[in-house]
Amino acid sequence: MTPPPAGEGTYNITGGTRPNNGPNLFHSFESFSVGRPDTAQFLNTTPQLTTSNIFARVIGGSPSSLFGTIDTLTYGNANLFLINPSGVIFGPNATLNVGGIASFSTAEYIRLGDNGRFSANLTLASDILTTAPVAAFGFLGSNPRGITVRGGQLSLTEGRTLALVGGDITIGSGAIGNGAGQISRLSAPRGQIHLASAKSPGEFQAGSLELGPNINGQSFGALGSINISERSVINVSGNGGGTVLIRSGNFVLDNSTISANISDPDPFMNGVEMIGGGIDIQVTEKAVIQPGSLLETNVLGNASPGVAYGGTYVKADRIEIIGDPGFDFDNGPFTEIHSYVAAGSTGGNTGPIKLEGNSLLLQDFVKLHGLTEGAGNTGNIILHAKGNLELNGTLIEAESVSARGNASSIELTSTQGNILMTNGPTITSQTRNSTGNTGNITVSAQEDVLLAGIPGDSFISGSLFTAIRGTGGTGGSGKIQITAKNLTLANATIAGDNLAPLPPGNITMNLSGTLSLDGQSLPGSGTFIHTIGRRGGAPAADLTITAHDIMLMNNSTLSTETRSSGAGGILNIFTENLKLTNGGILSSGSVVQAPGPGVIFEVPSGPGGTINVQGLAGGPTGSILIDGTGSGIFSNTEGTGAGGAINLSAKTLTLQNGGTLSAATTGAAQSAIGGSIVVNATDQVTLTNGASITASSTGPADAGNISINAGQQLNIENGNIRTEANQSKAGNINLQAIDQVRVVNGEISTSVHSGAGRGGDITIDPKTVILQDGTKVFAQAVQGSGGNITITTPLYLKDSTSFVNADSQFGLNGSVTIQSPTSNLSGTVGQLASKTSPPQVLVQNRCVALAGGEQSTFILAGRDALPSQPGGWLSSPVVMEHWTGENMEEHASGLMVRRVKPRESSPVMTQVDGTEVLSLRRLTPFGFLVRSFAESALTGCRS
Repeated sequence: MTPPPAGEGTYNITGGTRPNNGPNLFHSFESFSVGRPDTAQFLNTTPQLTTSNIFARVIGGSPSSLFGTIDTLTYGNANLFLINPSGVIFGPNATLNVGGIASFSTAEYIRLGDNGRFSANLTLASDILTTAPVAAFGFLGSNPRGITVRGGQLSLTEGRTLALVGGDITIGSGAIGNGAGQISRLSAPRGQIHLASAKSPGEFQAGSLELGPNINGQSFGALGSINISERSVINVSGNGGGTVLIRSGNFVLDNSTISANISDPDPFMNGVEMIGGGIDIQVTEKAVIQPGSLLETNVLGNASPGVAYGGTYVKADRIEIIGDPGFDFDNGPFTEIHSYVAAGSTGGNTGPIKLEGNSLLLQDFVKLHGLTEGAGNTGNIILHAKGNLELNGTLIEAESVSARGNASSIELTSTQGNILMTNGPTITSQTRNSTGNTGNITVSAQEDVLLAGIPGDSFISGSLFTAIRGTGGTGGSGKIQITAKNLTLANATIAGDNLAPLPPGNITMNLSGTLSLDGQSLPGSGTFIHTIGRRGGAPAADLTITAHDIMLMNNSTLSTETRSSGAGGILNIFTENLKLTNGGILSSGSVVQAPGPGVIFEVPSGPGGTINVQGLAGGPTGSILIDGTGSGIFSNTEGTGAGGAINLSAKTLTLQNGGTLSAATTGAAQSAIGGSIVVNATDQVTLTNGASITASSTGPADAGNISINAGQQLNIENGNIRTEANQSKAGNINLQAIDQVRVVNGEISTSVHSGAGRGGDITIDPKTVILQDGTKVFAQAVQGSGGNITITTPLYLKDSTSFVNADSQFGLNGSVTIQSPTSNLSGTVGQLASKTSPPQVLVQNRCVALAGGEQSTFILAGRDALPSQPGGWLSSPVVMEHWTGENMEEHASGLMVRRVKPRESSPVMTQVDGTEVLSLRRLTPFGFLVRSFAESALTGCRS
């Protein structure tokens, strides 16, 4: 090195060794440092020779302190490789004037091709200097010296590569002459920046930084650390984008930026565009991105249409991206990985954002953002963990806004662990006034998935959703797919939100264990999995859930609803056990909702969706429990469209404490027909303590029907099954059971409260019907005719406090038909005696009365007016049953008798102590209860 003349500060470096006058020029230095503001200039004194690579080694044992400028421009586009095993330091005024690659390393040798070697370790055998290009950087010992950049401004011309390869690498700010701090900037426009850190013997391959064995056959057992902090900038942006390669054991990016943006197309070679690789960070231990940091790969200009440019890839054993817990939404900034297609961009897609590790943690206002406002698509956002994937207060957002490009898909995967989304995270893919499509959201975990809001905060909930917004777009919505053992939502939402008349994306969940939704009972809180069609004919998507157990509690909801002229979605539940408690709801219908500012009010006219619940194998689910006021399954319609249907298939269905099945219509149009309810059970259906199954209409449309096949038993205690309408026809009720229908203080009714609507029909068909304690079975109307009630059962038992009625206030009464060969005559359901009596005691000689000249009689005395056995004592008090109705009367037995005037041929009616007595031989019962027990030769007695 030739010292400069006084006052010039430029050191000219000449000479060197050039094997075979070839393209490689080698220099050796005892020490090599450049002060501020000096220049170390590699001066070309042999311009007639082509120089491709300039090699400089420092062997004196002192680090190279570079505070000035290194210049190789007299060699044109030649590359510079400087190695100093004792360390390299760049100060705040350090700059580079290098026409080709600029590489600084603390490696002990540079391998040339397969066999050449240029070494800075004098203990090695002689160098083997060749004309071959650089192949690798070799390390022979542990803990090699590091490379430090303190405020350096290391910039190269377009398309070149800046490489720092050594031990630990630290990039931060430095103080300039006036004491002010200066951030570090490493820049290679449209080029590459390589950072590689070693901690043990091995080789980094030049160009790719792949790991390999050194000349002694040793491969890296450990890698070192790279720390970029204090608002430092790493930038390879330009036409076609650039590439940032980082390889180390640990990596920290703290309040700093790495950019690989694309402005315009890169030059083509052999018909192929030379595009950059984006940001590629691969570390063997931990990668940490601290508050205020940014990694970005944006398409900012008119890049090539259809070309996928480089994205952001981070791979580590553990990845942590940490935001600021005191984040200011107004001033920010987020800790962010950003992928953006600018408005006005005519083409070019951004690459994916991909994080891959054994475990991932994103915490406190971290944002992964894919946004297109132009013609290109944004790359997918992919988080892949072998163990746990944790998103704590994180925003993952994929958007297409007034664009032709598609929004990103989002993939969250844990192959052996859990996915934990807590403290109000948001994961969304959406479009707004775009012709591009919304991306899909896929969540897949070997174990459990958790989505939760902030504990104790009802306003910041966790959310995962797709959405189509605005009115000017034509792109469809993506799907949501969740696969796990268990899925738990607490004060959280999973949604497909459709605000445009475009194809919706369905939501599908496949769980081998349990789906649990908990609204946490906070004021204003709730937990939802829903699809919504909101405006302008937007249909709601379908929601399909498969899980062994499903539990909804504390104001949590599964729903597919429409708020427009679009149809509601289908809600399919496949489970062995379904529990809805304390406000747990399944819902599919149409909902009227007040619009936001500037939005035209729209009455939903689309039909409600259908709710289907069945078992995992397509058969009945094991059990359905609906417990508590507000808990239920609803297919209600508030608009002008028809209500949806509820179809339940289960072994047992239990509704208690106000639990509800409801298909109600409150719409003001004839088209708002109420939905139907169909229940098929194999064991039993139970309603207790205020539970209800209802199909109703408060408008001009008909109420829906209710059909229940209860399996063995239908038990109702203080519950009701009802259809009702204000004006139109009440729906029908069909109840079937193999064993019994038992109603205690309950109600089965089909009613019309006003107008000319007809009461619905009621059909009950089990082996046994028991009506007790004020039970009401009625099919009533006002101006229209009453409904028909048909009870078909071998055994019909009804006490005196219960009634069956089918009347109309002003119209024709309906009919009550009870087909039962065995009915109770006392009107009371009592227990049998514990001991049986011999027949001769109970049955007296039927001819004794006639032998004394007395006439046989049948006493009609009302309920409780006959002894329990012939000749027995009469219970007290006597309850009389009188004739009622215009032409028909119903006795306690359920026997319907038409009132007729007795014949006057012989005395057939007398008074015995005020009680009417009819002659049995003159009485002819009608219908199916006719018996030959009047004036028959079979009696053996004559009057």
